[in-house]
Amino acid sequence: MDVLSNEKYLIARAKESTDPYKAKAWIIAAKTLFPNDFGVQFEAYEIEKNANNFEEAAKCLSYIVMTFHGAHQTPTSLLNEISLMTNALRIPEGCTTPEQEFYVKMFQYISYEVQHQILLLTAAHSNNNLDHCRLILLLLKRFPQAISTHAPRLLETLIQNVAIPSFKEMLFNEAIPLVYNRAPELAPKHVHRLMAVCFEYYLNQMLSDTEDRARTSADCWKKIFEILDFCGKMLKWEPFVLYKKSYSKDVYWQKIIHIYKLDPFQSTESKQILFCATIVFVLALQDYIGYSKLRSKDGITDTDVILVEALKDMPPEVKRRAHEGAVLEIPHILVNAPVSPDAPNCLLACQSCWQLLHSNDVMKADFAQLILCIPQLSGWVQKFLIDLYVCAGQHEETATLLQASTGNTAMSLLEKSVRQFALTLVQGPPTVHLFEQMGTVLKHLPHAPPGGHYLESVSLAQTARVLMLMPLTKRAILHYLVQTLIVLLKPKLIEMECSSSLLGNMLVLSQLNWPHESTTVEIIFELIKTRRQFTYLHFTSYVIQAEIIEEFMHLWTHSPDVKLELAMPQQSLATGARRIGTRGADKGVKEDFKLIIRQQVARSNDDIDELLLQFLQQQHVALAQNVFDK
Repeated sequence: MDVLSNEKYLIARAKESTDPYKAKAWIIAAKTLFPNDFGVQFEAYEIEKNANNFEEAAKCLSYIVMTFHGAHQTPTSLLNEISLMTNALRIPEGCTTPEQEFYVKMFQYISYEVQHQILLLTAAHSNNNLDHCRLILLLLKRFPQAISTHAPRLLETLIQNVAIPSFKEMLFNEAIPLVYNRAPELAPKHVHRLMAVCFEYYLNQMLSDTEDRARTSADCWKKIFEILDFCGKMLKWEPFVLYKKSYSKDVYWQKIIHIYKLDPFQSTESKQILFCATIVFVLALQDYIGYSKLRSKDGITDTDVILVEALKDMPPEVKRRAHEGAVLEIPHILVNAPVSPDAPNCLLACQSCWQLLHSNDVMKADFAQLILCIPQLSGWVQKFLIDLYVCAGQHEETATLLQASTGNTAMSLLEKSVRQFALTLVQGPPTVHLFEQMGTVLKHLPHAPPGGHYLESVSLAQTARVLMLMPLTKRAILHYLVQTLIVLLKPKLIEMECSSSLLGNMLVLSQLNWPHESTTVEIIFELIKTRRQFTYLHFTSYVIQAEIIEEFMHLWTHSPDVKLELAMPQQSLATGARRIGTRGADKGVKEDFKLIIRQQVARSNDDIDELLLQFLQQQHVALAQNVFDK
């Protein structure tokens, strides 16, 4: 009988024996005679396994693995056995079958060295990438010291297959947390890809959460900055700033400048500058857009905020000349409540990062590729670019972007109409087109969020160029339109031939946000006294401000030579068709005048916003004539 027959004979005698002790004796003899025969060693393992002997089975399997794992072709039965074991190891505790539980317990008796070989052997013979990655993860969880050896291949495989959900979840939920504190060596191109993938993943996660966006946002930004730090360690980058919600955006920007200056060539193609500036840009952009979208107390509706020129108390021609030759820099920005005071700082950070990211064609292309993969950012970037061109006084570019926004659901008709009105206002002397656009704004205004605040500093003295962030509430927009008309009409008060219609319309406009224009009202009354007559037949429709009415009473009482005509003839309560005036032989005139004044005083608590809205809608032709009259 040849050697092979002897081996098979001993194995057969062990298998056919019903007495476990005799079977074990036969197999011990076989192991002694043929220590390098796989069949003999595997049968010894099977006997210990069937006897549920964890420790002895572990010894047998360990011997087999260390003896035969380097063979030209690993026996199929061994591969099947270790596959059953590794599958059992991946099952959560408490969910295993009795057979799987045996493998888990036996594995605990196997030395670290053999465990390592078992997992490597399984991974090497896995049929697909996903199984391979799972096994490498299992290996790294049990042998953290192997991270430097096996993590690079694991990360590379996961990154290459990140479009597949199972690979993506494995990358973010298992692989990165596992290797985060022991950054492995990875080729730069794979590190760059990892950073881009993580940036996209966490941003999409942040933007898709509508229930608790504030908490999700803070968590995701923390992870993005941690990944930037992790990738920086692999690439030996200068450490960046970790995320803190309380940090000013300038903290991040100053760190970018510091890193930029450390580069002896100050290369704008630096991948570190690309990622740092892109992350800070989107962080600042999110806050700027958030500050530019005010949520109502009930959390249901949002109110947009836009950037417009603050109105100047100077002729439109002067304003136009002040804009010529504007450069791309951020002027002073006024913030109207309840917009956050930090909004201008966020816009400045966006602008700084944007300029740096567009200072080189390669950087520009890489930046575009990073943010184009996140669709929601396109609307944010469009709003930012419009505001950036407003900042720079680049009116043609602003007009082009507004025209391109047609059909863009992210911009409401109200927002677009107000932006176009504001743009036309600063492009030159007022035209009929400006009043057409005002009509468009008024048409959309009833749909604006109600309430809100008047603008705090809507018009300024003739100083340096100033912008303001304006909420698109009904009150704020109405105030902006009214103050625009006041700014356009006020220079005409110095003209000797300005009409009573202009004076009367200015009085009506000055009632909004009283006493902001009280000085203008004083000038108007001085003009009336000088001329000794004033005719404004819309007085009873639109003048309800108590102090203005009181001033008319004062004129009636103390300036008997001033003739006032304040109502249409049919509004007289006396008999006959006559105008209400302060002079003439009609004995009922005085009583009619007092009655009209009492009537207007009684209306002093009427809604001034609705009154001015009605005034603009009904008197827009007369107001245009006031502006264009020479």
